Amino acid sequence: MKSTHEARSLKLVLVAAVAADGGIGRRNGLLFTDVADQRHFRAVTLGKPVVMGRKTWLSLPERFRPLPGRRNVVLSRDAGFEAPGAETARSLDEALERLADEPEVCVVGGAEIYAQALPRADELRLTEVARRWPEAEVFFPALDRTLFEEVARTEAQATDGTLMAFVTYRRRADVTPPTTPAPAVSGSATAAQ
Repeated sequence: MKSTHEARSLKLVLVAAVAADGGIGRRNGLLFTDVADQRHFRAVTLGKPVVMGRKTWLSLPERFRPLPGRRNVVLSRDAGFEAPGAETARSLDEALERLADEPEVCVVGGAEIYAQALPRADELRLTEVARRWPEAEVFFPALDRTLFEEVARTEAQATDGTLMAFVTYRRRADVTPPTTPAPAVSGSATAAQ
């Protein structure tokens, strides 16, 4: 069994659509959906393994379970949970250990999984939406901008006129992610994309 440090050769990328106040979801679904964001999500994740929580998996339309063209790994503490067409893991560490030979792994939600992965993330690929949803129930973890630097930004407009930007943040070179294991999944994660 490799240590978490030895498994760090993979690039860990968090992918999410985030409202101006950090909101990402409500009622086990996304706050924001737009065709341009869906294309961006597909372009960023296609051909790469995606890791998500059980609730994110269940929030996907059945026709997109598993997400096509990607190795899907679903996290659940329930050893009996099955995700047809996907692999299951009981923790983020177990998933990353299993994916250690992959050059890049995308974490696609929900909130608890993002919170576990953010301290070890190498890169964030966020759709920053210039809107707030008062009904938001689930939020992306606070981003410590002393640890990440913005390296790319493409401004865009959703079909409904909402302004958004596709933004890439990269961990600063002088900041090393921790090597301690993440806690097990508690089941309170929700949809992120």
